[in-house]
Amino acid sequence: MLRIAIFFATLLPLAACRDTAPSSANTPAAAEQITQAPNGRLPADFDAFYQKFHTDSLYQIAHIVWPLQGLSSVEGDSGRQEKQAIFWEPAKWRMHRPVDFRSGDFKRDLQVLGDELVVERISYVAANFGLERRFVRSSQGEWELIYYSDMLETAR
Repeated sequence: MLRIAIFFATLLPLAACRDTAPSSANTPAAAEQITQAPNGRLPADFDAFYQKFHTDSLYQIAHIVWPLQGLSSVEGDSGRQEKQAIFWEPAKWRMHRPVDFRSGDFKRDLQVLGDELVVERISYVAANFGLERRFVRSSQGEWELIYYSDMLETAR
């Protein structure tokens, strides 16, 4: 069980770090994926932020509230993976890259709460593993990542 958990815990970051062609982010299919939110439309400026966040490492680092609150997986006493609260630091951050949702391997749920907060949940379709990110509009009008839960086992 531990091996399976570790395998899936590393699967999404590896897939997310895969290089993509610069033009793929500008295709109509990619744009459709970003703007679809089941409980409402995304704020108008979120699409541009989301694209740049995943393609520009300096922009990404500058648009994260450090230390970034979240969850990660650690090996517990019994050898089982357990969720643990964590504060991510810039020195250990791995850049997030765009995920190709057209492959069907990953599913995304976007929850839009007004014009100020977007909660993104990405899950691996073949198993019950997923991650969560929360983006908020700052008082200066810029979008920022304020929470990141790494790939963890989720309830189905």
